[in-house]
Amino acid sequence: MIRELRRELPQHDLFDCYQQNFLLYERVLNQQPKDKNKIYSLHKPKAYCIAKGKDHKAYEYGSKASIASTANSNIIVGVVNHEQNLYDSLTLPEILTHVEISRGNAAKEGVCDRGIAAKVASTEL
Repeated sequence: MIRELRRELPQHDLFDCYQQNFLLYERVLNQQPKDKNKIYSLHKPKAYCIAKGKDHKAYEYGSKASIASTANSNIIVGVVNHEQNLYDSLTLPEILTHVEISRGNAAKEGVCDRGIAAKVASTEL
């Protein structure tokens, strides 16, 4: 179908409008099972595979997001969508920077889960 569209569209100058879509489709058709940076979804091409390591659900597909809220009232003060599948502790500086920009001042204290806290504590030593 792509070959047929490539033959037909250039005569109508529509190929220029849909060039990004064609490149995405060709990339999906040419990808192999062992390739890195695969396309998992045509409607969300930036989705990636996240290994959960659990028996009932080993993988999820999507993108990782960080949300920061106030401690007492749970008002959301920062949200960041991560383009790459980063380790959780590596997402912390980005969300703290976003909170500082949106609020105008830096957060004095933060609460996070043990995995992030342990990793951040070990890198600060």
